[in-house]
Amino acid sequence: MRRRGLILALLAIVGVALTLSGGVFARPGGGDAFEGGELPSSDTGGGGGGGGGDVDIGFIIELVVLCIRYPALGAVVVVAAGGYFTFAFFQQRGRRDWSVGAPPTRVHQARHASVARGALDRLRANDPAFSVVLLEDFVVALYTEVQMRRPRGGLEGLAAFVAPEVRAFLTDGSLEAVSGVLVGALRFMSFRPEGEYVELAVELEVNLTEVRGGQAARSYVVDRMHLVRAANARSRPPARARKLDCANCGAPLESVRGTRCAYCQHEVGGGRLDWLVRRIERVRTEPRPPLVTSTAVERGNELPTLVDPGLGPRLAELVARDPGSPPEAIFARVGLVFASLQRGWSNRDLSVIRPFVSDNLFQYFGYWIDLYREQRARNVTENARIVRLELANVLSDAFYDAVTLRLFATGLDYTLGDDGTLLSGHRSRERPYTEYWTLIRGRAAHGRPRAEPVCPSCGAPLRIAMAGNCEYCQARVVSGDFDWVLSRIEQDEAYGG
Repeated sequence: MRRRGLILALLAIVGVALTLSGGVFARPGGGDAFEGGELPSSDTGGGGGGGGGDVDIGFIIELVVLCIRYPALGAVVVVAAGGYFTFAFFQQRGRRDWSVGAPPTRVHQARHASVARGALDRLRANDPAFSVVLLEDFVVALYTEVQMRRPRGGLEGLAAFVAPEVRAFLTDGSLEAVSGVLVGALRFMSFRPEGEYVELAVELEVNLTEVRGGQAARSYVVDRMHLVRAANARSRPPARARKLDCANCGAPLESVRGTRCAYCQHEVGGGRLDWLVRRIERVRTEPRPPLVTSTAVERGNELPTLVDPGLGPRLAELVARDPGSPPEAIFARVGLVFASLQRGWSNRDLSVIRPFVSDNLFQYFGYWIDLYREQRARNVTENARIVRLELANVLSDAFYDAVTLRLFATGLDYTLGDDGTLLSGHRSRERPYTEYWTLIRGRAAHGRPRAEPVCPSCGAPLRIAMAGNCEYCQARVVSGDFDWVLSRIEQDEAYGG
């Protein structure tokens, strides 16, 4: 009997803990712990319900029985449970300024970007072709290449882009391969002139797989990359933004021997013509894979929208240049993108998502949908709808216009196994959430955005190949050259303006 009382006490404590585990965080661009998750969801019942946030009446009854039969032990359990509830309450109240979710991130402290993207426009004084959109693409491409070349001296081929001491530091003789490098968030942390150079620090949240001794291990990491470039250097054109090649003539990377191009004979290293990685710091690492049924608490919905002070004038300039793109027209386009993402995500169908997202974001969605397939699961966002949209920022450069807005949405959110079993979430309880979305469009594009699923180039029914080309007119519609495409989804704690 005494043993049974102890078991009941343990069950009661476990039951209380499970009721505090929070809701499952999953949705396109913002669900299923990117960094690996905390606990599998307690909502594993099939059918229509889900009760992750509801108190299990069975545990309550067992607790009452325990208190009657073993008053002293019952008192200890009640006090412990009360202390747990009190701790959780004050912990949550103290975290009201957090917004926790993944992907692209679930963090343990508020981590905002220290440098707003608009501040980087200072580079345009000496570099009229500078584009934040293209810089982000280049940084992701460079970081990915650095990681994949770490094994067995492969970094020597990146001598034009990576300082010698960084190459020596990152080279790992025990590393056989690095693959599946997926950047979930990118934040600009600092930007400052440094004599004849400028220095930029970027923080990236990444999932990657490392192979050692024939064994693959997936990890979540946070890396801070410090880059330098000559103040008078010129940015890459859009066609080369995602390529690593000779910064002078555009010859393939294989033509660059050390820091000199064998084709044009120019010295192209040292940050003279392009960004150079001067330092990489590992901020955090978690040796665990992402989980498609992990749990996290939705926080940050009540925070005010972070609006850039220059929004008004820049929006007026955009509308004056293109009267066909007032905010309400862009919002209608967002509605089409939102609905398409929900449908493609819920059905694990990338072809529905492809026409509306940039290459980087498409790779991101592809990773998660493949992961769901591997784990024989499907995250369903049923009856998802936008409640409100608020403009946060507008940026324009020589090649692109970028509009960032805060999206307030709600809907059902649950994960099913391929056999129909409810793995996590709730079939009947809606979850409201907020995100920052950034859409980009080519500067030369004009006219009212498409709010219907047709090719923005030829007007034919929307059938887009995975490469991003219309199957009728062959135009590449995901570049933003014809209409607004989604390039970034950020949670509140990642967005810095």
